[in-house]
Amino acid sequence: MIWDTADAQFEENLAAARAYYAEASTLAAPRHATAMDKPVGQWLTNLRRPGGLGKDPDRAARRGEQLAAIDPDWNPGQLGWTVDWQRHHTGLHALQEAGGDTGGDPAWRHLPR
Repeated sequence: MIWDTADAQFEENLAAARAYYAEASTLAAPRHATAMDKPVGQWLTNLRRPGGLGKDPDRAARRGEQLAAIDPDWNPGQLGWTVDWQRHHTGLHALQEAGGDTGGDPAWRHLPR
């Protein structure tokens, strides 16, 4: 049972993030994205900001681990690229896996992951 209201809200949004990931295969959600009637895109944007996971270092680490368990690339800025780039890379990867045409140029496969 969760006793802290901030943790309870985080868990509700985390469930929405899981639902979004199940549909999009990424947590690189645009700001306007929603899942389970939650503004998951804005929530993730806020979490990616400095201090967005909370002021308590242990809580922040735990929250980051929970997000990474859903999508290891949930915070692409820490990896050296943008959320938009991550979202497009995921889309191209899904297209390629489904046998779609990426314009005949397999160079996108060699971009950092």
